[in-house]
Amino acid sequence: MSAKIKIYHVAVLLGVLIVVSPAGESKNQKQEEKTEQNEKTEAREQKPVTDPKKAWALGAGAMLTERNHWPHDYLGFYPVLTEMRIEEMKELFDRWWGINSREDLFKDLVWIDNGGHRKKFEKVGAYVESLSEDEYQQFLTRFQNNKEKLQEIKIAKKYYARLGDKGLLGWDYSRDIYLCRSGYAVGYISEEEAWQRIMAVAKMLQKKFDSWEDLGRNYLIGRQFWSYKYTKEGHYKYQDAFQRLLDIPTSPWNKYPWDLDLTEPVKINEPNQITIALLKNDNQIDKQQGR
Repeated sequence: MSAKIKIYHVAVLLGVLIVVSPAGESKNQKQEEKTEQNEKTEAREQKPVTDPKKAWALGAGAMLTERNHWPHDYLGFYPVLTEMRIEEMKELFDRWWGINSREDLFKDLVWIDNGGHRKKFEKVGAYVESLSEDEYQQFLTRFQNNKEKLQEIKIAKKYYARLGDKGLLGWDYSRDIYLCRSGYAVGYISEEEAWQRIMAVAKMLQKKFDSWEDLGRNYLIGRQFWSYKYTKEGHYKYQDAFQRLLDIPTSPWNKYPWDLDLTEPVKINEPNQITIALLKNDNQIDKQQGR
C-alpha cells in the first residue's frame, strides 16, 4: 500500500471517529435523560385527603397503617409513590397476603365479603357456647398440642357472646380498607374503585360499632383469633398502635368524631355489590379483548 493510500485511510478513520464519537455521547446523554424522565413519570404524587368523610373512612382502617408508622391522610399511604416504594409494597403484598395481581386482590375482597375470618369465629364460638364446662375442658384437651387451635377456641369462648352480631367484622373490614389502599398504591385498582369500596365499608362499620375504641378492640380480638404465632411475636405492636390512635391528638380517631355524617348525595352500594360489579366489568373487558 502506498504512503498516499495509507494517509487517506487514516484520514477517513479519523473522520469517522470525529463524527461517531460526539453522536455516541449525545445518544447516551439522551438515553440518560429519557430514563430520568421515565422515573419521574412513574413516581406518582398524591394530594393529602382533606375531605372529612374520606379521612374518616381511612381512619376506619388505621390500625395496620399506624402499626406500620405510615401516614393516615394519603390514599396510597405516601405523599409520593416512587417506583422503588411501589416495588417494596408489592413485595409486602405478596409476602403477607399472597397478592400479586388485580385478580388476587379481588379474590381476597370477595373472601371477606363471604365471611372472612368472622365466619370461622362464629362457627367455633357457637360450638363452644353449646358445651358444658366439663365438655369445654375436654374439648381443650383434644387440642393441647395444637397451640393455634387452642388460641382460636379460647378467643372464641371469651368473646363470641360478648361481641354478638358484630363478630369479627371490625377485624375483617379494617383489613379490607388496607387492601384497597394497597391495591391502589401498587396499581391493581383505580382511585375511583378504591374510594367506592372504602366508603361503603366505612359506612357499614360506623353502623355496626359504637366508637373508634370499639372498632379498634375488635381488630385486636380478630388478630388474636387469626394467629397464635403472630400474637406471640408482635401483638404488643398493635396494642401500642391502638393506644397511640386513642391518645395522639392528630390521629384520625381524635380529629374526626365517630358519628360524623358519612352520607353522600350519590348512593354507594354495599361492599360485595361493588366487588361483583367491578369483576363483571373486568370480565366484559376480557371478552372484548378476546381473552
